[in-house]
Amino acid sequence: MGTQVILLNEISERSLTFKPLTSLQLRIVWASWIVGALARLLYIDVVHPATLFIFSDMAGYVDRARNFFGGRPQTIADTIYPPGASIFFGLLYQLDPAWNLALLVQWLLSLGIMGLLWSLARRLYGNGVAVATLALIALYFPTIHYAALFLAENPFTFLLLLTLRLFIQAITVQRRWQALGWALLTGLSAGVACSFKTTILGPIAITGLLFAVYAIKHKRAYWLGISTALLLGIAALITPMSLRCTHLTEGKFCLVATNGAMNILQGHYGDKFMFYWRDRARNYYFNFGSPTASLRGFTDSASLDFGAYDSAKNMQLVRDYVFEHPGAALLQSFRNMLDLFSGITIWPPATLLHRDLGKTFQFIFWFSILPLAAARIVWRWRSMMDMRAESLREWLLFAPLLGLMALTFIAEGEVRYRIPFDGLLIILAAKSLLDLLRWLASFRNDRRPQSAKTPARLYPSAFTVNESV
Repeated sequence: MGTQVILLNEISERSLTFKPLTSLQLRIVWASWIVGALARLLYIDVVHPATLFIFSDMAGYVDRARNFFGGRPQTIADTIYPPGASIFFGLLYQLDPAWNLALLVQWLLSLGIMGLLWSLARRLYGNGVAVATLALIALYFPTIHYAALFLAENPFTFLLLLTLRLFIQAITVQRRWQALGWALLTGLSAGVACSFKTTILGPIAITGLLFAVYAIKHKRAYWLGISTALLLGIAALITPMSLRCTHLTEGKFCLVATNGAMNILQGHYGDKFMFYWRDRARNYYFNFGSPTASLRGFTDSASLDFGAYDSAKNMQLVRDYVFEHPGAALLQSFRNMLDLFSGITIWPPATLLHRDLGKTFQFIFWFSILPLAAARIVWRWRSMMDMRAESLREWLLFAPLLGLMALTFIAEGEVRYRIPFDGLLIILAAKSLLDLLRWLASFRNDRRPQSAKTPARLYPSAFTVNESV
């Protein structure tokens, strides 16, 4: 059998998880894939092609993509955002300047997101929850919308989910070297994700920390080796990106990109909408306004006589503001975290037939996905706080969101930052929904006369899962 590594019995390769789907489940899965694929193709290629929506952030991504391989030397201004999206879109632009290939790849990545959520749900909770998750994500509009824009969100979401899936593989295989290999791949995937958005660092840190605590408590072998391999994988990609950024900032240390200090300043400098950075020495000007600040009705602005990429000066302003207004700064931190969930709509706007679909799906999120996902966490909270073995499923889905919330507490928050993590909440919501159906079925059966009772069907046959999960 070989050396057992961290065989986490609660999410190991159980026969239940991989048993064949029923005929009804297969029909739902096929319907979800067909509807989801067609809806994404129609939206990305016909209704909302990214080539018709190149403004604001999208214009910046397109300009950087065209310039990355265009022979223009990199400058300090190229450190504001991580380089991954510029390389990704730049390569696609080199292969097809009409951007048709980029639209196709975005569509394929959006299908990959569906597949990864199916795989995560099936591995953690079995076929029933996987079927429900796939049905829910098939027409979940926010993930479709961001696949139809030249932004980092779509590839980042794919890489985020891939990283989590690889991590689960690393901690459940039975041989040491397999575990270390999967952990190294996990780190490499996280490193690529970081090249698109550094917001993955918080989720990786919190998830890794909680896993370490869990592994120590349950005396799991080789957890330190897995953690080391994961960190090596991340470092293999973050190190060259940081060296590049540090070189472009003339020797000032820079972790992947300089927008971290920018974001912290925007989240902790009073109720400002627009920020104007002016580096007159380099003749470089950069403006940015938070969509959340706009939704809150903020109109004040801040004019700063240095470049947006000057992290030291951005952080000095943050320190001065926090020391002078500690109460207001703390309130802003909590408000930033709340902004992940409370925004009335998404940005960039998604309007179809004069209806704000972003607002519609935010209401759907508030009144279905969020409460159902929260119910699962509340139901398992005691087990999670005790770090019981059976709670690892919930921690693996909830910890990345906690990491994101920690980052927004420090920096700033908006609904757009949360969208890549919504799939994890959908899995938790699907589990809660099926638990509710099981309870209702049992309740109805208990009220029948004894002679009329039938063996309780825990869920509709398409969503049957193991009672123990």
